[in-house]
Amino acid sequence: MINKVISTIKKYSMISEGKTVVAAVSGGSDSMAMLHALCAVKDELGFQLKAVHVNHGIRGADADADERFVARCCRQIGIPLDIFRADVIGEAKRLGLGLEETGRKIRYDYFSSFGSDVLVATAHNSTDRAETFLFNFSRGSALRGLGSIPPVRDNYIRPLIDCSKAEIEAYCAENGIEFVTDKTNDDVTYSRNRIRHNVLPQLRQINPSFEAVASRCIDSLREDEKFLSDCADELVSKASTSKGFDANILSAAHGVIRKRALIKIIESVCGITPEFRFIEELSFILSNGGSRQINGGVTVRVRGGLLEFPSDSDAGFEPVELTEGSLKVGSADVTVSLCNVIEIDCSQKVLNDVLIYYIDYDKIHGKAF
Repeated sequence: MINKVISTIKKYSMISEGKTVVAAVSGGSDSMAMLHALCAVKDELGFQLKAVHVNHGIRGADADADERFVARCCRQIGIPLDIFRADVIGEAKRLGLGLEETGRKIRYDYFSSFGSDVLVATAHNSTDRAETFLFNFSRGSALRGLGSIPPVRDNYIRPLIDCSKAEIEAYCAENGIEFVTDKTNDDVTYSRNRIRHNVLPQLRQINPSFEAVASRCIDSLREDEKFLSDCADELVSKASTSKGFDANILSAAHGVIRKRALIKIIESVCGITPEFRFIEELSFILSNGGSRQINGGVTVRVRGGLLEFPSDSDAGFEPVELTEGSLKVGSADVTVSLCNVIEIDCSQKVLNDVLIYYIDYDKIHGKAF
């Protein structure tokens, strides 16, 4: 396994000579194997190694025992250790989040305090990668989600990403590496544990090397996503103007690239990731004009050939008198006609890419738009 770790570090250019690597050590088999493997290769690859343990304060005496275990093991192999204690339960209540999500947020907020020059090594492996792929697949994720866990992200590195859980456990057994076991890992009420204990064994019966082939698939998907993301970046740059984004340039692009570009624009301008249904709507108004509100009230508008993000004060249209015939509402062309309808089962239809709205004329007082 040591040779595989060295190969992985070199393949993904994870560690430069002279760097400081902080290993995130929970005490489980994965993180203990990673700690010992990094300790074995640090002199050969020329980096400094430290360790950190986060006590989430969830499992009471068991969590404190894990902390003492990690401290003892680090002393035995001569690796400096920092311990961070957190109140995940209290913070989860304050934020209104689940324990797992809160714990991850606390960990990564703490890791970010080390600075961008310090590399943080986490013990994610190819089995974790396959589990995440399957979990995201079950939620209907697109390419970005199916790309699962990257080997390197910013200053986070995963030296065990090419090693399976079985290889890690075998390495621990062969080298007498102690580790602790989190009892919650066997609780199949958690989705990830159901995948680990019920789904993956079935897939291994089809292909005993499932983790390895899944990793190859994930790497391929990540390459595809990178290419499409780069194309979307080029489109955003091409469409960008001093007053907004050229709607005609965006509209003319291939739908796959356009959707990614719209997501990038909204993330950049508004600081939010829009839901897929809003991207579908925005693709329509690029060609037809109009405005939409997304994710809790952010207004996106197409007017005068520009995709804009107006403030609350200028997001609306000038009032328009409702009369039969052709009207202009913002940059949209609207045709109004009166009809006698006894019963209508919907207030909006789409016919030949034209939106048709039914409005009760008797309930309109003053201007309709």
